[in-house]
Amino acid sequence: MIYSFKIRLLTIVGLVAVSLVIALGRSFQLQVLEGAHLEKLAQSQQQRTVVLEPKRGRITDRNGRILAISIPVKSLYANPKELESAQQTARILALPLGLSYHKLKRKLSSKRSFVWLKRRIDPELAKALEKQLPKGIGFVDEFRRYYPQRSEGGQMLGFTGIDSQGLEGLEYQYESLLKGKPQGYIVEKEGTYRTVPLKGYPERPPEQFSLQLTIDSRIQHLTEKHIAQGVIEAQADRGTAIVMDSSSGAVLAVASYPGFDPNRYRQFSRAHFLNRAVTSGYEPGSTFKIITLSAALSEGLISVDQNFDCENGEYKVGGHRIRDVKKHKQLSLLQVLKKSSNICAAKIGMRLSPHVFQDYIKNFGFGSRPDSGLAAEAPGKLLPAKKWTAVDHASISFGQGILVSPLQMLVAINVFANRGKLVTPFTVQHAIDATGNSLKQIDPPGGSESYRFGPKDSKMVIEPQVADLVREFMISVTQEGGTAKRASIEGYQVAGKTGTSQVYDPKLGRYSKTQYVASFGGFTPAKDPRVSILVLIRNPRKSLYGGVVAAPVFREIARKTMLIQKVFPEPSQPNDQESIRISRND
Repeated sequence: MIYSFKIRLLTIVGLVAVSLVIALGRSFQLQVLEGAHLEKLAQSQQQRTVVLEPKRGRITDRNGRILAISIPVKSLYANPKELESAQQTARILALPLGLSYHKLKRKLSSKRSFVWLKRRIDPELAKALEKQLPKGIGFVDEFRRYYPQRSEGGQMLGFTGIDSQGLEGLEYQYESLLKGKPQGYIVEKEGTYRTVPLKGYPERPPEQFSLQLTIDSRIQHLTEKHIAQGVIEAQADRGTAIVMDSSSGAVLAVASYPGFDPNRYRQFSRAHFLNRAVTSGYEPGSTFKIITLSAALSEGLISVDQNFDCENGEYKVGGHRIRDVKKHKQLSLLQVLKKSSNICAAKIGMRLSPHVFQDYIKNFGFGSRPDSGLAAEAPGKLLPAKKWTAVDHASISFGQGILVSPLQMLVAINVFANRGKLVTPFTVQHAIDATGNSLKQIDPPGGSESYRFGPKDSKMVIEPQVADLVREFMISVTQEGGTAKRASIEGYQVAGKTGTSQVYDPKLGRYSKTQYVASFGGFTPAKDPRVSILVLIRNPRKSLYGGVVAAPVFREIARKTMLIQKVFPEPSQPNDQESIRISRND
């Protein structure tokens, strides 16, 4: 009996010990080996992580005026599992939300626990709905991008999408700086499906970076106004104007007409979004002659006291006829530019070897992106010198057969405002971090490309003496007998060059006889330049000449910009207001 009792006792003790070991082992497994996994599983059942939409940084002009800002708005959502009646809720909300009843009902009948009903709704509507929200319907705080200047600078600024991601323009170009850092927070679930709706979460993260541009809203406004007037008066398809600080390269205004309002971008076609100042290539025509003359002068192939035979208005190169609108027999070098002779420009350009000429063209910035900070810059198109035919060589000499962007052409014109120095344009003065510090450079983590703001390096392209001489020629263009008398401004001396170029029609395989680009580019005051401006009018029907349709737009923009910058007219400058006949040869 005693032996039997001891066996039973030991058996019970052994079983208890084994059970304890098993329990301890299981506890170790659950708490140590699988603890982290089970904790995550529990959290997924009890908690929900909500990602907080960041607030984008501001974009301001050079004076701090807001160009783009994110404003708080409310977005309406539903938890279909909590609705008492999808049908009844759809009837209540369809009309005020402006949604189809049937479409809304399908959303509310979803098996999901979260669906968007309408994002970024009107504040007044949100206020009205808050008073009588059905069960299962709620608001989420978000941001909507707002552009106070509406269409002014629209193509330059671009816009953001429904999730505040940059889609066009500077919004896209500097997306990684402007978008901010997403921040998540946890909400506890109540019961089977309910969650505590967006309470007790931390404050939204501060803006990551804001951008202060070189743009002057006052100059942008008048530029937009006058390019629109110029296009309408010329009965043209569209137009572009750029204003740049001559000495620093800061872009003060960039405008294209027709434009668009980024607040309502869905109402416009994609063609309206293009910033044609940097994305569109065109053949510059006679404005390019200043490049040809300066290259030949730099190489010592022509001289200022030389005369050129203009062949009485018609000249044959490689089976192709080059014509001047006005017939000339002999012209001095100054007159070649002042009267804008294609024939003489071709003869001068062909004195340069193709490779030497091409090197000068590239040094002026053609064939490479301007690096202005604007989005979607095009490099243009320059045929390799080894492929030039005689016709190509002659045509490029007067600005046909080469594609450039308006900004590239303005940068080249500005070389003569800076005595032969090419100044790189820039659009962003500096970035501003969340604490208000101004930054000229940002090095993102991960080794990605650095952002650098403010003035950039410059380089000498031609000798100062050559630039000064060509500038004198450009001044004559705006004086009596020149092609751009309408660009002259009372009290200010203007230097510039007109251009009228034919548009190549790929369908016809030749240059169109009905489509032209008329332009004028220059700077003022000519002897101490403050601003450089290019105006381009596409397909004008009133007149095809830059001196007629583009020069007056330049004059108005330049005159008013001078007053804004407190550069007042010199009383000693001549004021010739008489009506004169404009030369038809641009």
